[in-house]
Amino acid sequence: MTKTMMTAGLGAVLALGLSACGSGDGPEDAVEEFANAAADKDYSKVCEMLDPEFVKTVESAGEGDCAETMKKSVEEGGGGDELVADPDKLDIGDATVSEDGNSATVKTTYDGKDSDVKLIKVDDAWKITLGM
Repeated sequence: MTKTMMTAGLGAVLALGLSACGSGDGPEDAVEEFANAAADKDYSKVCEMLDPEFVKTVESAGEGDCAETMKKSVEEGGGGDELVADPDKLDIGDATVSEDGNSATVKTTYDGKDSDVKLIKVDDAWKITLGM
């Protein structure tokens, strides 16, 4: 993965979390936790909330662990401030969970824009994913 593609992917992940918005065990709770971590620029927590396969991709394309790579990517992309969520503008809708219970889509609205956030279950925890 080229650095440009990785930067775009990281931006998409953060934007996803920002267009997405308790600590519980459901997919909606995971989206809220992810969005709050992104708003706080807590890149370690953001990476913890991501699909481990995407984290591997980030780490293999970057120059450090996921959190370091993500922070650097946001700073170099010049869009760090634009990627900070305003939790007051975030509405989290209901989740649609697959029959096997291993994937879900959460409907969200952020600042008037609708979005779907996709998650997978890894070791009984919901993780944000770009694929599905």
